[in-house]
Amino acid sequence: MTENNYSEQQQLNQPQIALPNATAVLVLGIVSILLCCCYGGGLITSIIALVLAGKDTNRYVANPAMYTPGSYSNLKAGKICAIIAIVFSLMSIAFYVWFIITIGVENLGNQEATREAIEGLFK
Repeated sequence: MTENNYSEQQQLNQPQIALPNATAVLVLGIVSILLCCCYGGGLITSIIALVLAGKDTNRYVANPAMYTPGSYSNLKAGKICAIIAIVFSLMSIAFYVWFIITIGVENLGNQEATREAIEGLFK
């Protein structure tokens, strides 16, 4: 038996384990969707989720027999949630920027002026 065959045989006898960050990526992906309208909070958690997903994807590609398929599915789902949250977060940030430019910074401190500026937009 060659050394390469021996290491493959050892891997077959070992139980599969979950990817270390798969659950964290899934949770961060879901939380980032919930936070996408909170002034960039979703963007921060999405980026963290994508960094962790990248690391675990590399681990899985290097040795797929070592990890459970369910943890890889969780990793992919979390990654998809994080990408969706990035899109929503960027859209909400763009809306906030547009709102501030349209209303004006000087009107944001005055509730009555802000209301009048918003009413002026919809007339």
